[in-house]
Amino acid sequence: MKSALVIGRLRPGRKIAETVRTTTNGLKDAGWSADGIIVKTKGQIRRKTAAAVKDKVDVVVAVGGDGAVLQVIQSLAGSKVALGIIPMGTGNLLAGNLGIEAKFEDALAVLTGGRPRRIDLGRLTIGKRRSVFAVACGVGFDAEVMDATKKTAKVKLGKLAYVAGAIKRQGSVKDVVHKVTIDGATEAMEATQIMIANFGSMGPTVKTKLEVEPDDGLLDVIVIKASGPLGGLLAGWEALRQGEAGASPEGHVFRTRAKKVEVSSKTQRLVETDGSVVGKAPIRVSVRPSALTVLVPASPDAPDEKAKDEKR
Repeated sequence: MKSALVIGRLRPGRKIAETVRTTTNGLKDAGWSADGIIVKTKGQIRRKTAAAVKDKVDVVVAVGGDGAVLQVIQSLAGSKVALGIIPMGTGNLLAGNLGIEAKFEDALAVLTGGRPRRIDLGRLTIGKRRSVFAVACGVGFDAEVMDATKKTAKVKLGKLAYVAGAIKRQGSVKDVVHKVTIDGATEAMEATQIMIANFGSMGPTVKTKLEVEPDDGLLDVIVIKASGPLGGLLAGWEALRQGEAGASPEGHVFRTRAKKVEVSSKTQRLVETDGSVVGKAPIRVSVRPSALTVLVPASPDAPDEKAKDEKR
């Protein structure tokens, strides 16, 4: 019998408590042993998840948005306990990248009939604080947009809240000189935005042409140079359409892959991970290969994780 902890944090405008109960009952109906918990703080999510890992449950199910998932993986990283997701947020970045639909019945079906997939995580260090992220770490413009987007707007507009925030702030797009160290090699780079990505889709319909592999033991570094609104649009288009590593033909984007990245600047720029603003640069980022198991939709062509283990 599989066991699970289903956990959600109360959020305004969202039926988190009701969905935790429905998910817990759905797992029990499928023959699982499941407990549901509703909490009020991020710290409680981390502590309850850590206790579940200690108790050796099979799965911890995060009910909510990217913020809830981000807190759960802090305690799951490096463990054998799998992450399940019932997406109920504004962005649902990790769920979207993994093909987990926002429709409740589809997400529940992934928990009961999906397959485990191991992915890399990024390890972020800001000062003395360490954390992990699953999708991406951003320095600069995107963190500013997220910081400026009010919770009430996210409740009313959903994903459009971030679009509206970006439009409002497009006049403030400017390049800043950063010191960027990639696997030990340091270079001064002008940029309005630096992304350190583990997945290639940063939001609805926003996916890079050059694949970002979440299980290759590397992180993709995307440096965007884009002063002014027009420059921002051009650079954004280049970043999406760029098909190979290095500098883009127009010179607005630089891409590479790395195991370790450091970013600093004279102007302390905001930093976000998986949709949550977490502090200011300077930062150090490194990859944690195969650090998290996630339940994803079943696919007849998907590699079997147990078989992959036996080949290693």
